[in-house]
Amino acid sequence: MDDQQRVKKFLDEFSRKLAEKFEEELDFILLFGSASRGEWKRGISDVDLIIQVKRADVIKNVKKYADQIFWELDEKYETKFREACSVGDEKDIIKGILKKTKLYVPYEVFGPQDIDWVSGEIKRKDLLLGAKLVASQAMLFKKMKSEGKILWGRDIRKVIQAEASWWEKIKAILIPYHLSMASLFGALLAPKISLKMADKAALYSLESTLFFLDKPIGGGIKKAAKEIEKGMKERIKYKRNIFGAMEIDLALNFDYQKLLNFNFASEAIKLKHNWPEESKDFNRWKTLKFCWRSLFFVNAMNLYAVWKADRHRLILKALFILRTILVFLVIWLYFHYFR
Repeated sequence: MDDQQRVKKFLDEFSRKLAEKFEEELDFILLFGSASRGEWKRGISDVDLIIQVKRADVIKNVKKYADQIFWELDEKYETKFREACSVGDEKDIIKGILKKTKLYVPYEVFGPQDIDWVSGEIKRKDLLLGAKLVASQAMLFKKMKSEGKILWGRDIRKVIQAEASWWEKIKAILIPYHLSMASLFGALLAPKISLKMADKAALYSLESTLFFLDKPIGGGIKKAAKEIEKGMKERIKYKRNIFGAMEIDLALNFDYQKLLNFNFASEAIKLKHNWPEESKDFNRWKTLKFCWRSLFFVNAMNLYAVWKADRHRLILKALFILRTILVFLVIWLYFHYFR
């Protein structure tokens, strides 16, 4: 049984069992992410499910039953979600932190008033702060609309009309940056989890870059990589600003491909798609190196996105250049004391 067949059988039975028990209370079950795109990999990929109910008073019962059958089916189909998700092992400190930040959590149960699907806004109080300040809601809802699959119930994708503001775009490209930074500092403490985080950050940055540039997302990692690699080969033309001076665009006729070293994207894709074989060769030192390369790649992707999107937002560009300098400084200090 290949990975896609395995996760499909898991999801089919999970949805069926949940619907059988809560048929009158369930509104829909929505799947998005790697499993919906056909890119799910056992042992490394988590699963992204939205379970919405019709009444808020049944959320607790639905969540309790979903927890029970999720882990029962994980054992039955050997999907190895305990390795990929941040739930199921309360004694693991790192997974506990990831669980609180909602990273790698396989599903959430929402009430009828918890999400405004039309505008693409999360309303639930415990998620509101993160949704407003950290997560890019617009990107999340666009992914749900473009790549999502309805496993049970009404098709909520039809009503989604999320519009991306500049703040939503900036949050989108900052997410992989923060993830890669966290992986770097956790590499020696928890190398396996940090390696997954660094890999996820690099691959996530591909789609977040397309989102920032108002390009279609949801077509998969390889398609996103090809689209960006194509865009990187287009050189910037010289252009004078309103003051008659040359814009400071990293020597203007800048070759993004040299800075990005896009071969790393291929390495990250290969690691994800061949995790059992590829990851076994990673010791702590090699993991640390991969994590800092991921950080450098994501930071360069952020710069590429900012430069490509709008050449006149000089303050934003200056901030990202300053952050790049800080990244180099952090990496130098890190390796200076741990080499």
